[in-house]
Amino acid sequence: MAMPGLIPESFIETLLERVDIADVVGQRVPLKPAGHEFKACCPFHDEKTPSFYVSPQKQFYHCFGCGAHGTAIGFVMQHDGLEFPAAIEELASMAGLEVPRTEGKAPDETQKREREALYAALDAAWNFFRNALRRSDDARAYLKQRGIDDRTADEFGIGLAPDAWSTLTDRLLEHGFKPQTLEQAGLSSRARNDNLIDRFRNRIIFPIHDRRGRTIAFGGRALSDDGPKYLNSAESPVFHKGRELYRLFNVRKGGLPDRLLVVEGYMDAAALYQFGFEEAVATLGTAVTADHLELMFRATSVVIFCFDGDAAGRRAAWKGLETALPVMRSDREVRFLFLPEGEDPDSLVRSEGAEGFEQKLSKAVPLSQFLFDELGRKLDLSTPDGRARLVALAEPLLEKLPAGPFATLMADELDRRAGHSGSWKPPRQPGPQHRPEVSERPLTPVQYAVAILVQHPELAAQSDRTRLDVPGELKGVRFLADLIDFCREKPNISTALILEHWRDKPEGRFLSDLAVRDLAGKVEQLEPALEEALERIHAQLIRARVGRLQQIQATEGLSEDQNAELRHWLSKREAGNPGSS
Repeated sequence: MAMPGLIPESFIETLLERVDIADVVGQRVPLKPAGHEFKACCPFHDEKTPSFYVSPQKQFYHCFGCGAHGTAIGFVMQHDGLEFPAAIEELASMAGLEVPRTEGKAPDETQKREREALYAALDAAWNFFRNALRRSDDARAYLKQRGIDDRTADEFGIGLAPDAWSTLTDRLLEHGFKPQTLEQAGLSSRARNDNLIDRFRNRIIFPIHDRRGRTIAFGGRALSDDGPKYLNSAESPVFHKGRELYRLFNVRKGGLPDRLLVVEGYMDAAALYQFGFEEAVATLGTAVTADHLELMFRATSVVIFCFDGDAAGRRAAWKGLETALPVMRSDREVRFLFLPEGEDPDSLVRSEGAEGFEQKLSKAVPLSQFLFDELGRKLDLSTPDGRARLVALAEPLLEKLPAGPFATLMADELDRRAGHSGSWKPPRQPGPQHRPEVSERPLTPVQYAVAILVQHPELAAQSDRTRLDVPGELKGVRFLADLIDFCREKPNISTALILEHWRDKPEGRFLSDLAVRDLAGKVEQLEPALEEALERIHAQLIRARVGRLQQIQATEGLSEDQNAELRHWLSKREAGNPGSS
């Protein structure tokens, strides 16, 4: 089970019994009935014809297009971009359950309480900032002057940090929060005289949320010329700016967007939202990271970066390109919109309107074009020397690409521009996500029995487990025996429960592959098929044991007990009735 020793296995079993995968998926993807299952267009790759199926019986989902499959836990992890513990928390919240932790191996209780105190302090601060904005005519007038209407202010949860030294700090201390909590949360800092003062003062405040919607930090826009124009919370145990995207939680609340617009500032995102571009997110004042891109591509297949058109903007775009190359696939698209000099998304959308900004977006430069154009800007591609230089510059970048059609097309583009693709060749496309030896080749009797049980675990109760009790080794038999025992012990066993039990064990991937294997039979046909498979395995075990004993007999000689055992198994084999033991 994933996270052994932290979240008890018994709780995960209870959780999977309490949640219905159709409800979990249906809250995020529109499902349509399809016989005993539900179907939809896959949320993990672009398709027009539904190939994504959800089975309430198995509590399992599978896409026949891209191969994605798993349980309700796996779906929430992949769809919502959550780690395993956070996915458990999310599902537990749906089911009205409290997540327990095992004694002795749980995270440090003091550390857990400290994190809970941080979330509470940050939430209390957000309420304070919101109330302060409601009481300030000047701050609301500033927002109106900047073109931010009440609807946008409410959607973004905008607040105000008053122009005072310690108003927030004093309020939170009165409510029982400890000074170290306020410092760690980035809400307060020490003055030269060691007094505790507010970090944010005289600023419009934008709350920053994590992927579960919790307030984890703030960004502040100055209302005067004192100090930096923008100020973000420092990193803390609950806030890591390289792993968070401003407004991603809000964008995903409305479902998966067709695209994401990535801007640099809170005001940019607010202005775009107000003009109908609700898919705008921001990078919290840091360069684009690999974590950012994974979050983006879990939400959409098209990402458009909006950068200033000056040298600094192009440098930032190039860093974003280099970060994106290792995760580029044929179902992912990155584009770059370079803004006119002196403009940012806020000013541009207000001057040109939604239609004009959309036209600019339609001309955003694809990653492939930006890469080759940028490399060739200072080269004379009319000469062999310039084209050779282009190849030399492109090769180390193209080597970062994963295998697939996109890498192949990039090699073709380099060949088109330079007349030569160099020594770099696109890596070979790996096979489908399910392994060929399981999904395409005939199954061994052991694999077939495991496939039946993982898809119909209730059949374990009727199977003759004793036929596996033959001394010796046959690949997979011990695991099959363990699987039968596991299924028999669980009264409400499901495919999902089996997969979660073996999630992080070596057999986990093997079981996932077999869970989607087409067994071409109804459950009433598979029960005798399982018995026949167990009979064949029993016969194989006998043959293997007889062969081993005969080998010992020829080299070392057999003991009296071994001779008796050999005669026993020979009689079983020769009687042609391996089913009796």
